[in-house]
Amino acid sequence: MKRISIASAVSDQQDKYVFLPFYSAGRPFADNAPVWGMTLRKAGSMRFRWSETNCVRREMLSGIVHRSSGRTLTPVQLELIHSKTVYDVSSFSDTFGLQGDGIITGHAELLPVVTVADCMPLFLYDPVTGVFGAVHSGWKGTGIIGEAVRTAEKNYGAVPGNICIAIGPHIRSCCYVVDEGRAEYFRRNFCGDCVIPFGPEDDGDEARSWNSAGGKLYRLSLEKANLAVLDSAGIRDENITVAADCTCCCSLFGSFRRETSGIPEDDKWRRFTVQAAFCGHLSS
Repeated sequence: MKRISIASAVSDQQDKYVFLPFYSAGRPFADNAPVWGMTLRKAGSMRFRWSETNCVRREMLSGIVHRSSGRTLTPVQLELIHSKTVYDVSSFSDTFGLQGDGIITGHAELLPVVTVADCMPLFLYDPVTGVFGAVHSGWKGTGIIGEAVRTAEKNYGAVPGNICIAIGPHIRSCCYVVDEGRAEYFRRNFCGDCVIPFGPEDDGDEARSWNSAGGKLYRLSLEKANLAVLDSAGIRDENITVAADCTCCCSLFGSFRRETSGIPEDDKWRRFTVQAAFCGHLSS
């Protein structure tokens, strides 16, 4: 497994997005392979709804696709619903008006884009068949990367042992505190060690503000839960890249939990920086 830091890859505090290569056995793929990346908080909100126009997002994606490696790239977009729904697309119009949380394709002129803010972006690339894509994995959608792998197997003949996965920045267990019900859901469906008790030595004031019902608290590792999914799907450890950054800890990233702390419930969904996570044939 290759561990990296997005923050260390940001060359300038004015950078508005970053992208990195997929790795296999510790080595990055060459220029003809797709890369994965995401916008940063500095870029502004990348919120996407079919019923809305986000000029900031449109201009940012336009600038990103101009970094294509000799191709004319077109973003493929979805309105997210925290599901395990993955679309296999051959045209940018295949997702028009649709809702879901993952996009894969074998067409190098397309740029699958999902949005995240504390939820985990995951990226897929099979160097044999050429299929690639991006998924948004919130806690409700944990397991969607397994669905993306199965879709690549079914539609492209991809072999899981060849597929490379990148796990992007997300809220990590240092900041992600959940109640007993959610902890039990993850223990039962993914792995026992993805949750640990929130100990008495921890500063629980802020965490308890997210647990109005009271009761026991736990730290949740979305990384461990998704690694369990990848292991079950047949992905080899040496083909996995993990970004160690916590979106809640690091102000380079937008964070629902950090940016809405103390804000009234009715106002929260308008007050945090949604980021675009993308995968495609971009050049450095």
